[in-house]
Formats: sequence, structure tokens, C-alpha cells
Amino acid sequence: MSGRSTAFVAPIGAGALTALALGVYSSSHDPTGRDFVLAGFESTASWKSALASIALALFVTQLSLGLRITGRIGPRRPAPAWAPDLHRLVSTLAFGLSLPVVFHCLWALGYEGGADRVGFHSLLGCVAYGAYVANALSERVGGRPPGAVPLGGAFVAIAMLATWWTSALVHYAGTAA
Repeated sequence: MSGRSTAFVAPIGAGALTALALGVYSSSHDPTGRDFVLAGFESTASWKSALASIALALFVTQLSLGLRITGRIGPRRPAPAWAPDLHRLVSTLAFGLSLPVVFHCLWALGYEGGADRVGFHSLLGCVAYGAYVANALSERVGGRPPGAVPLGGAFVAIAMLATWWTSALVHYAGTAA
């Protein structure tokens, strides 16, 4: 395998290991089943849905900024010099806001496999965080194929949207089981 290929495989491998580790941990430990309510919210589901919704909006903003930085959307002139810094800041904020949600899912609920919405949500959450790790690391290595980072960013945004869709949207729609 060439150095170019190896450099790109390492972030993908780290992302896959992250997804696997989250899945193994959350399915092997005994979930506590304990809920906690953050100040200003009426239930665990309400704060988790709110934080997940804000994080999703930030991930979509980050995707849009990334597409603008790479010239795939927006005016033909180069993106402003501050755009890459804003792109990283938005990513950090989105990731940070999602951590309490993920922590509660892993700690209190665990991994719930199966072919239903909850099982799909558990799988998507692991995949989304693995994709985030892979994309964040691939931004920092040279020798990656052109378009790999924007494609990875799009995958992260789609995985986060699907994870949100199978939980927060269900909460807002009032159809949670």
C-alpha cells in the first residue's frame, strides 16, 4: 500500500474503531436506566432533543461552510480568510453540544439492537461518531484523495441527520414509544 493510501486509511480505520468501540461498550455494560433533567427542561427527552437539534443545525452549518471554503457553493471568489476558523469552531461547538446527549444514551440507555427505530438509532449514533472521527482526522493528513474531506463531511452531516431523525424528530412529533 502506498504512503498516500496508508495516510487515508488510518483516519477511516480510527473512525471504524470508534464506532465499534461505542457499539461494544454500549451493548456490553448494564445501562443505568437513570434519567436526569437539565434546568429549564421538562424531561430528559426534551433536553436531549433540544441539544441534538442545535448540534444538527451546527453540523449542517459546518457542512455549508466547508462547501463554501472548497468553492462548491457560493460566489466564485475565494471564501473569506476567517471561514476555515469559523468552520472548525462550529464543528467544535456541534460536537460539544452533542456529548451530553451521547453520554446519556450510552450510560443510561445502552445499545438497543433490533430492526426497529430504536435499534436503528443506536446503530446510527455509533456510525455518526465514527464518521466524525474519521473526517476530523482525515482533514489533518496529507495524501488524501481530492474531495475526500467534503465527502466525509457530507457523510457526517447525513449520519447526524439520520440519528436526529430517529430520535429528536420522533420526540417533537409526539410519536416516541
